Amino acid sequence: MRRSRFDVLLAAIHPRLLGLMAWGVFATQAGCASLPESEQDDLESTTAAVTSGNILFVGNSFTHGNEEPVYSYNKAAVTDTNGSGQGGIPGIFKKLTTQAGFTFNVSLETASGQTLRWHHTNRAPTIGQATWNTVVLQEQSTTPLPTSRGGSPTAFTDAARDLRTLVRAANPSANLYLYETWSSPTSVSAQGYPSGTAGLQAMQTDLRDAYFKAYRDLGFTGVARVGDGYMRAVDQNLADPNPADGISPGMFNLWSAQDSRHSSKYGSYLSAAVLFAKITQADPRGLATGTGSAAADLGISSADAANLHRIAYEITALPDPVVNVPTRLRVTGATFTGSVTGGTPANVTGNAQLVSLTTSEGTFTNLVGATANGITSTNTPSARGTVPANANVASTGLSIHDGTNNLNTGHFQFDTALTTKTRFFIVDSTPTSTTLGDDATVTLVNASSQPVGSYSLALLASDFTGSAAGNTSTALATVSYTSGVASLTGNPVGTVQSKLGGVSFSLADLGVTDVASISSATGLRISSATLDPNVVGLYTVP
Repeated sequence: MRRSRFDVLLAAIHPRLLGLMAWGVFATQAGCASLPESEQDDLESTTAAVTSGNILFVGNSFTHGNEEPVYSYNKAAVTDTNGSGQGGIPGIFKKLTTQAGFTFNVSLETASGQTLRWHHTNRAPTIGQATWNTVVLQEQSTTPLPTSRGGSPTAFTDAARDLRTLVRAANPSANLYLYETWSSPTSVSAQGYPSGTAGLQAMQTDLRDAYFKAYRDLGFTGVARVGDGYMRAVDQNLADPNPADGISPGMFNLWSAQDSRHSSKYGSYLSAAVLFAKITQADPRGLATGTGSAAADLGISSADAANLHRIAYEITALPDPVVNVPTRLRVTGATFTGSVTGGTPANVTGNAQLVSLTTSEGTFTNLVGATANGITSTNTPSARGTVPANANVASTGLSIHDGTNNLNTGHFQFDTALTTKTRFFIVDSTPTSTTLGDDATVTLVNASSQPVGSYSLALLASDFTGSAAGNTSTALATVSYTSGVASLTGNPVGTVQSKLGGVSFSLADLGVTDVASISSATGLRISSATLDPNVVGLYTVP
């Protein structure tokens, strides 16, 4: 009926600080110092440096490389789980970590041209192994782009979320990084961006926003800003932004001469250097460039390698970009009228109305309820009563006793304008024996229940009101269902108790930066294998 969910916090006592204290001495001895704390204040401060263990790279040719000398580089020192003889960027990463004195067991699971969804569908047994301490995910190069640019950001987010769940189910303490890819002259043209450097910058901004939105929404460890490193090299006149007219003197080409889309040896080396800096939190400027180094193996001069190391250092030391100001908030209080028995929390025993919700922004009573249209589920609604009359309108208005058990997809329509002051809310139900909250994906829809643009949000169970299994003290209310599936009502009916929690979020959390761009939006699509939405609605903050 309902799946239990758990996450292990990666940092109980500021582990990154502890990691850097230990690493600072070790790395200096190895000839590669840690990134200075003063320049790392805005990086993921609760993430420990990773300097050893089993690391898996998941991606396509942007990871395994598209041509020699990168494709098979250092293949004997890494494990290609598909047996294709690839070394690629993981092979370079392995060599860089060896140069720094670290001990990683590096593996790659890659397939040319494929998406993260493909890997989840076809390579789950490999990816979902408890042996991985660290996993790096690289999405197909255009999938994270806005739909107007030929992308499918919802597909990217959903696949990243599913892979995160797969990895953490096998190893709850695993580090998960997103590998931000790059814009390219070929992709800029194909996806309808302006030509030249302006188009490269615009495409990279869209990629950056998509990766950082997924990082924040889904709870990844961090983002390796490889694509931003490419643009920094262009901005500093180190990389030629238009290789088609020849490489300018003193510059190098980050992209493959074959297609101006994949990485060249310079782009691949920069990719590995950024991954090295982000994951180990070591300063790549201390990496060797002479005989026997990865740079020398690839035919990259010491001067160019030093610049690439510096770019990797600078891009990793930057504060994380602000995509949107988050207003996703737990609901911490609620009041009800109707068939309610007072207490802490109150107990709903029949049809009741939700009167107010409280978040850190305040208490709000101007609530607008939503009607679920066309809910589909393998289970019948938890409690239907006489109104609403059927499963397709099971969650109606603000009737808190009408829940839908294990929602698959529901369309909730509102008859009100959406503004920057709009706050949506979901009130979720779960048996008191389990932890409150469920993962769900929310998408803006129009009056025909079709998606509006690419505006979606992946909610985690931890976003909802916190209430541990077997405890109701912090729940918004308890519920004694009098009709519905036996596992929720009990036998005799009403003997199994459930509890309520909620989450609030805004258009900004959905990725909306311009309200005019979503003028056709009239409601929400909510998808989840486990969410039990008692009521969905909105209110307006002052």
